[in-house]
Amino acid sequence: MNLELFLRYLRYEKNYSSYTALFYQKDLEQFVAFRSATRSDADVVPVESDDVRNWIMLLSEQGMSPRTIGRKVSALRSYYRFMLSRGEVVDNPTLGVKLPKTRKSLPSFVRPDKMEQLLASDVLLDNFEVVRDKLIVAMLYETGMRRAELIGLREWAVDNTVCELRVLGKRNKERVIPYGASLKEAIDNYRALRNESVGETELFFVRKNGEAMYDKLVYNIVRHALAGVSTLAKKSPHVLRHSFASAMLNDGAGINSVKELLGHSSLASTEVYTHITFEELKQSYKQAHPRAEKKEDIMDVRIQAIHFDATAQLESFIQKKVSKLSRFHDGIMEAEVTLKVVKPETSMNKEAALKLLLAGNEDLFSSKVADTFEEAVDLAAEALERQLEKIKKKK
Repeated sequence: MNLELFLRYLRYEKNYSSYTALFYQKDLEQFVAFRSATRSDADVVPVESDDVRNWIMLLSEQGMSPRTIGRKVSALRSYYRFMLSRGEVVDNPTLGVKLPKTRKSLPSFVRPDKMEQLLASDVLLDNFEVVRDKLIVAMLYETGMRRAELIGLREWAVDNTVCELRVLGKRNKERVIPYGASLKEAIDNYRALRNESVGETELFFVRKNGEAMYDKLVYNIVRHALAGVSTLAKKSPHVLRHSFASAMLNDGAGINSVKELLGHSSLASTEVYTHITFEELKQSYKQAHPRAEKKEDIMDVRIQAIHFDATAQLESFIQKKVSKLSRFHDGIMEAEVTLKVVKPETSMNKEAALKLLLAGNEDLFSSKVADTFEEAVDLAAEALERQLEKIKKKK
């Protein structure tokens, strides 16, 4: 496979980032290695559809999620589409190959009240890194920009006189994002401290030595900040982008406006957030409307499975089990359930962590480990029942 030619096409003709091109490269190299290991004639016989199917079967057996498998096959399909256009091959072996069904999941996001709690907290105003880190979290949440856009943000691109910033998004498309008074003040404070501690720089965000930020550093900054206000399994910069979009739509912003602010090329990419807002509306109705059927109320339960895809049967069990907790307290706003395998070499290795958000911003939490996820959920739910009963007795 002529990978070098294809990768140059992605970088310089399609304007893909080096980060995206690296993903394509790794996926294609993985397929080449698989075929070389499974076929002695791999160097002389063209790739066939059965090769692709066998690769998909292996990836599935290794426990890879349908979404990840789809991404890998998509890279292979793009490669052959490119080679066909150049006349390097006569057919595309990925055509007609069926992919595993992908379970659609809503983007993870942090509730606005939790973000307000985080951003309202005091920081040491004379500590450059502390001030910078808080501004990074605030800017990601209040503008919806991507991590790569934040890292590449230039000093001149942040105009505090008109409260606008310019970012260079995917495919080198520039867009303008407005921001509010609170971010304006935070930017002024950061700039003054940065210029005093580091000196004037071309990049807006820099490290203490004046060098550019990098992906892992920004990820760790966000993960550390969100750990104090959220039990979501994912605590990445992209979660703040999701949180920005859902907050905008919940407050009445038009979907086309949100599309432009996010820099989406297609409205379909933005429409996923309307499902989040619809769930929020349903929850508000069930809590507030006098004619809502309280007995049949289904709690908003968010399920996060780490490093595996939960089955529909398991999700249904969790939904029913956790929803029953509403019998013990009328003010449960939502529930978050996180599932993970903690010690693969032992039998008692299935952990279920349950968190309830009560009216008044009070949280309840329980985590249990058992032989099965169902049993772990049962134990955690029973522990929360006891906590809810104690709260009821105090009233």
